[in-house]
Parts: sequence; C-alpha cells; structure tokens
Amino acid sequence: MAPKKSVSEGPRKRLKSKAQREETPSIDKSFRSSEHSVRFLKDISNRTVVFGKIVDFPYFDNHHIHLKELFEAQGWVNFLSLRQTQYTTLVKHFYTHFQFQHNIITSYVKGKSISLTQSELASVLQVPRNGTIQRYTTNSWMVFEGYNPLESIRQMCGNPNIEVPSRPKLSELTLESRLIHHIITHNILPRSGSYEYISYLDAFIIWCILNKVKLDLAFYVGWHMDVSKRRMVPSHTVFHITTIFNHFGVNVSGEKETRNAIPTDFYGETTMKQMKYEFKDNTWFKKDAHVVEEMDEEAQMAEAEAQGNEEAMQEDQEPPTAPSSSSRVNEDNFQLMFGRLDSLATSFDNFSSMVTQRFSTYDENFASLAQSMEEIKERLRNHGI
Repeated sequence: MAPKKSVSEGPRKRLKSKAQREETPSIDKSFRSSEHSVRFLKDISNRTVVFGKIVDFPYFDNHHIHLKELFEAQGWVNFLSLRQTQYTTLVKHFYTHFQFQHNIITSYVKGKSISLTQSELASVLQVPRNGTIQRYTTNSWMVFEGYNPLESIRQMCGNPNIEVPSRPKLSELTLESRLIHHIITHNILPRSGSYEYISYLDAFIIWCILNKVKLDLAFYVGWHMDVSKRRMVPSHTVFHITTIFNHFGVNVSGEKETRNAIPTDFYGETTMKQMKYEFKDNTWFKKDAHVVEEMDEEAQMAEAEAQGNEEAMQEDQEPPTAPSSSSRVNEDNFQLMFGRLDSLATSFDNFSSMVTQRFSTYDENFASLAQSMEEIKERLRNHGI
C-alpha cells in the first residue's frame, strides 16, 4: 500500500514555491538595462564625486577685482553663482547612462529619459547661445582670428616684455587671470590636480574672457561631460545636473546621498586666504611671494575641497598641461623603442629573405633529386628490372 501523503505536504510545497518566487531578484528600475546596472556597480559606484565652486561676485567687487563685469559679458554670472542641493548617487546614475552624439546629450535617471540638444542645454542652464566659439585643443595653440598667443600671454601676465609665446606658469599670471583660471578649472572645464603651467585651451579661454569674446558655454559643457564620463564627474555636472533633473521631473525625494554648499565651496575671502593673498590699503599683495609656489596654492585649494570626506578627482584623460622632465624622458624612450623596432624590422626582412632563399635552394635540390630518381628508374626498366 502506498504511504499516505502528509496533510501539510501540499502547503509546504506551496510555501516553498512562494519563497522561491520571493528570492527571484527584481529588475532595478534605476537603470535602463542590466548592462547599465553592471557598469554602475563595477565602474561608477565607487568613484568619487567632485564638487565645484560658487563665485561670490559681490565680495570681489568690494575688493577691486571686477570678475562680475567679465562674466556678465559672457552671460555666465547666474551659472557661476548658482547653489543647489547636490545628489551624489543620481549624478553617478546620470553618468552611467550618459551619451554625447551629434551634439545631443542623452541619459536616464530614475525612469526619466533625458535628451538635450546644445540649445536646450543652454536654455536649461540659463546661459546664452550667442557665443560663436566652439573650438578646443589640448596640445597646441588655438587658431582663431584675432587671437595672438604672444599678445595674450603678455596680457594675462601683465608683462609686455615677454618675447616667446610659451605657456606661462600659474605664478606668472596677474591676480585677475589667476582667479579666472581657477574658475575655468573648477566650473568651465573642471578637473583637479596641481598644474604648474596653464594649458593651451585654458590660455585661450582666459584671453576670451579678458577681451569679452563670447564663448559657447553649452558646447564646452557637453564636450567636457563626454570627456569626463571616462574618469569621474566634474564639478559643473554636480552643481548643475540638479537643474537638469528638475527640468525633466526626476523624483529626488528620499535620496540619502545629498550635499549642500559648505563655506569652502565659495570663491571669495576663503579662496584669497588659501592663495596667500592679503588685502591691505585697498591693494592686494601676496604674502611671502618669494617662497610660496603656485603648486602649493593649487594643493591648498584641493585640500579645502576634500573636506567632508570628498577626495579630489585626478585628471587622467586629458594630456598633462606642463612639459616635464618625465615627459621628455618618455619621448626619448619612445624614440629608442622606435629605433629598435626599425632594427627588428630590418632584421626580420633579412631573416625572411634568407628563409626564402634557403627554401628556393631546397626546391632546386628536390627537383634535381626527382630527376635523378627518374633516370635511375629508366635505367632499371631498360635492364628488365
């Protein structure tokens, strides 16, 4: 007789089946696909978010540094003085899905698809599109009508006696140009790190700002976002991506990883102290100018930004902004390597020629041997063997 089934066996099976269903992982709607989820977990989630700066224009106006006038000419005052809550995780989600193709930004955050042309981006960020310049270069002087590298260097350094158009050191810039450079490296083309020499592109943008030549900020933001997706999110995408989230109705409620502006996020009195400048008798002068190096200045800025357990982003995608002895050594090593490769190529050609010649000899020998065998066979046949 077959054993009787336990009365509770059926319910146990049903409970087990329900538990199994509950253990089945659900699809995370934060990501457009499983590939994006994997990319976020493996590549984006552990990266450090770097926050930008808010320019205190009234402070500089009150201390005879007229940055506001220069940035008003570009139409960037609101862009550079905006303060908003920053959503660290959502910014990482934005970069997980970020694409920049045909001058259109696309992304996806919490179920909301994001798509912005450059004109739409300019509208969202409230910056004008009357700028005509959409050019960049990282390894040579910019070519643009009216732009003379030597004259621009003399202007930004306040030194008409400069004779060679080489990239100036940060310490050689006037205070006004130095502050503009800081704003560029934190808000326009943001990155962190210590750079002794300014880049070709930075030099061009400084010249444009000093001479009120209008730049297309939306173009530079989109281009730099595309560069930044391979390393870590730059500062303008943290302060201003919140604006993009609001525009597309992204639900930011309940987000735990948030950050509001802290005192070191502002360009103003704290910045000038960090740069070792002092305002006395209506004049700015640098304390201990003979011993304070420009790299110390950048390092202090980076250290201040690192407060709140936020680390500085390292610039690892764009070319170094300063020619160094190590770069020259690397160039020499490359030349040596290329020379060795040429030598190897020559040796290989010689070896190939030798092998070809050797096989040709073998072919001739085999042909001679085959002919000799035929002659032997013919003789044997003639003798009836």
